[in-house]
Amino acid sequence: MKTIFTWILLSVGLVAAPRVGVFTMTDGGRFEAEFLGVEGGKGMVWRHPAFEGVRYISQAGLRQLRLSAADAPKRRSHTARVRFRNGDELAINLSGLNANAMQMETWFAGKLSVPRQHLAWLVPGGEGELVYHGPRSLRGWGAALMGVVLGDDGEDVGGVVITEVMADSPAMQGGLKVGDLITHMNGKAYWDRTLLIQAVKKHLVGDTLKVRVQRGEESIDLKVGLAALHWRFEEGALVTDQVGSMIGREFEWPAVSELSFELNWKNMPGIDVVICGDRVREYNAMNGYKLRLYQNYAHLYRNTSTDGVTYNSTSIGTVSVKWPINKEAAIKVLVDQKKATVSLLVNGKLLKTWKDPNGFAGRGGALGFNPQLADRMRISGIRLRHWNGQLPNGRSPQMAGGAEDHVRFSNGNNLKGKVGSVAEGKLMVKTSFAEVPVPLEKVATVVFAAPKVQPDEENLAWITLGGEGRITGEILEWNAKGVLVRTSLFGEVTLDPTVVSSVQFR
Repeated sequence: MKTIFTWILLSVGLVAAPRVGVFTMTDGGRFEAEFLGVEGGKGMVWRHPAFEGVRYISQAGLRQLRLSAADAPKRRSHTARVRFRNGDELAINLSGLNANAMQMETWFAGKLSVPRQHLAWLVPGGEGELVYHGPRSLRGWGAALMGVVLGDDGEDVGGVVITEVMADSPAMQGGLKVGDLITHMNGKAYWDRTLLIQAVKKHLVGDTLKVRVQRGEESIDLKVGLAALHWRFEEGALVTDQVGSMIGREFEWPAVSELSFELNWKNMPGIDVVICGDRVREYNAMNGYKLRLYQNYAHLYRNTSTDGVTYNSTSIGTVSVKWPINKEAAIKVLVDQKKATVSLLVNGKLLKTWKDPNGFAGRGGALGFNPQLADRMRISGIRLRHWNGQLPNGRSPQMAGGAEDHVRFSNGNNLKGKVGSVAEGKLMVKTSFAEVPVPLEKVATVVFAAPKVQPDEENLAWITLGGEGRITGEILEWNAKGVLVRTSLFGEVTLDPTVVSSVQFR
């Protein structure tokens, strides 16, 4: 129970709405507590049931703070994305650009302006738009199960035989028994085990199915609820500690896309990520890719299936991975369907770009996670967005940076010169032959020329904004009114507290 003192702080707006935080110390210590904010001169405010009242901890003693997900009522999609020379990146709405600065608007920090010398690249249109950010619960991820193992099936059998009923499962609670022959589900006859499983997985956790079974000479109708047996939702994350229970959902997957998520594990990583499959929550019999993140390597498989039952799996290649000793990693997968490439980044480092020699195999928008080890794994901060096609250093193979700005068009063409202003939906580019007005909707990416003097780097905190990017700065205050941060890009800026998902102290 919260102390009266905590309630007083909350009521006068001196602390933010409480969120669960995982604090990692510089000496390797780690603990979980309720995070309440930052008080100038005192440090980070937290409380724990083991202690009376609130406690404080200096930012100097912290390596990382990871926060549970928070509802963000003001959240909305932005149409543009910008990367700065210090490595920060933000989702924005572009409102202006001139020779000196770029103006932008965001839902999480209001109106911002940044000197042009800080700009690395800009995606002015929808290529930077966020498609999905979550999870918020298990609903929609297909984690729903009855809790049975199925055996013989077919028309000659007359249905699908139950060979095992898991203890404390919805099936056991609903009255299903070993030896029962499932003949119908929700009024539809089923003779095929695979089709029955697929039909169940289309439902959500908490749904109830009407199941008809043949038990000896008796036909029995039962109601069986669905539960997540091997996956659970904890503090904004999908968590599992079992093998062989796949979850997934379908998206409008962009042709050039960025998938990212945070992966934590207890002993070692061991999970398959299904990318662009055409059958949601299907592990093998689909057209798409499986990225296996396992022990000391990552492996990409190409899966194809003509009938949704039989399939062919082909290896595209392997790369060695030295996983962090703190047993957590930021995973990023860059997919270019036109070029048939899949790139893997771990903690911002590009490890491998695979190119499918037979063309892109993905035929849908399914994303799936299938654990390969009976070890605790945690997946959080899942984001799917349009990608600008740029490599992590802000350049592409076709467009090396230099003394001039480069504009890449949606059709792949390039133009180099001096990018001027944005006005009336057009980007002005001064070239060696003319000043060219380029409609923004035709611009894929602007890569800015490197300044003669690089901006100074500062040894400050990296503040990750869930689904919106990253900003570097010094946290001055953190309360219900906002997170006040001093940055080299914008000066002092106030962030919506709900957007901050983690802080890495440098």
